Amino acid sequence: MGAIIEIAYYNTFILAGGTNEGDYHIEENRIKGGFNNKAVDLGARAYLVDEEYNLRVRKNAMIYSGIFNAKTKVNNTNQFPIGEEITKAVDIANGSIQKLYAEDTNLVIFQENKVNKALIDKDAIYTAEGSPLQASSNIVIGQIVPFAGKYGISKNPESFAVYGNRKYFADKNRGIVLRLSQDGITPISDAGMKDFFRDNLPLARRVYGMYDESKQKYVISVHNNTSRAGLVLKNNTSQPHQAIGYSTLSFDEGSKGWTSFFTYKPTFGFSLRNNFYTFDKHNLWRHYSDLVPRCSFYGSAPSPAIIEFLFNDEPGVVKSYLTIGYEGSSGWKMISAETDMQIAYPVLSDDTSVSSTAVPVNFLNRENKYYGHLRNNTTTTGINQVVGVNQSGIKGYFNNVKMQYWRPGEFVASKVKKAELFNVFSEAVLSST
Repeated sequence: MGAIIEIAYYNTFILAGGTNEGDYHIEENRIKGGFNNKAVDLGARAYLVDEEYNLRVRKNAMIYSGIFNAKTKVNNTNQFPIGEEITKAVDIANGSIQKLYAEDTNLVIFQENKVNKALIDKDAIYTAEGSPLQASSNIVIGQIVPFAGKYGISKNPESFAVYGNRKYFADKNRGIVLRLSQDGITPISDAGMKDFFRDNLPLARRVYGMYDESKQKYVISVHNNTSRAGLVLKNNTSQPHQAIGYSTLSFDEGSKGWTSFFTYKPTFGFSLRNNFYTFDKHNLWRHYSDLVPRCSFYGSAPSPAIIEFLFNDEPGVVKSYLTIGYEGSSGWKMISAETDMQIAYPVLSDDTSVSSTAVPVNFLNRENKYYGHLRNNTTTTGINQVVGVNQSGIKGYFNNVKMQYWRPGEFVASKVKKAELFNVFSEAVLSST
């Protein structure tokens, strides 16, 4: 058995007969040295050994392979010829690339602190006046153009959602939620929720974004590591400000604002055929189904539906709020009404039996509208006695009202039985004291 000789070259074999064994190395010109395999043509071939060959991570760069065409059965996705321009990089000062989204002939590039776009399979040629002209070329990723504004997607690509030409995402580093559309980047968190996202987004562990095509809303769920860091969802009547470690809410383009908080905690969501689905880890849930009780998610027990809002006309004037009324389904009740000075007793639903000696009152149906009186509950010594203040109405600059619909035993089997609330109103007069 001959000695084992280590050869310092590749694709070669040894030709014996020299002064020293292995003096002659003959290069094999057939690929893999196989019989009748394709042969390499003669010509100049340079050999280069990379002594520091290892994995290199470029967080701000993109690389693309050869083409894939299923019709012609061409699959070159395993080819990365380094002799060609197959990489494209963005400014590393704006952080790593977190998300790529292809839209028509544009590629939207989301970095931690910047959003860019680049032409796909086209190049931009500029005229003498500086106007761009698109021209077809062999360039896969063209010139990179940044969007205006110092915004990014941070390290939360899971917050991305798209509908039509609108892209939604969250910038955790800056505590804002953004929309990218034809008019550029707009901070939609400024629509009445600026302080909420500024306080809670930087504390978040995950920020899940999804689009509800059924209700035309962008839904975002902000999750935190613990429940003590301030993420608040007001869904508990006994503890209305209980911190539970997450918040799920939605942005409506129709009203240009954040319309609802939700009690469910999704880890992913999507829309399919005008139906909205979310995941609770591995559990898939279809929303707005008439086969399960409303306000019930992922098989849990139903929870109350609560709508909270402010009466704040003429905010610089003290007012007396005397009544509360609404238009909608029977069964709503006012669980609380509180000004900056006083609070009121609850107003129960029209179908709730109340003793004649009890202080709370019911909503009364008058011409398909429901009315109730506000009774002051600021200082009491007896069930019907109020000391020091007028029993009728509550005073203050504003009135914070919570309406609730809660029938845990009701199984909603049709759309006719769903609870609706169209309008809530209150009679208020200017205070004379």
